[in-house]
Amino acid sequence: MRLSAQPARKPGSPKSIYSAPLQIEDVQIDENGDVTVSIIADDIYSKNSTQRYQITLTETEISILSRCAKRRFRA
Repeated sequence: MRLSAQPARKPGSPKSIYSAPLQIEDVQIDENGDVTVSIIADDIYSKNSTQRYQITLTETEISILSRCAKRRFRA
């Protein structure tokens, strides 16, 4: 899994802040079926700092990703 960041309001190059295989311990699924991926990645601005980043996807959003992946692999 890779994570990069770049400025939103002005031109700028993306900066890679994380690159490692997704691990099962990085993933949590709650009672509603929502999936949260949590990683510790480099800070955008400070070389000696890290931040915890989390993204939570609903079952519907996971289904959208799955459908898109299936279409891509069929082509």
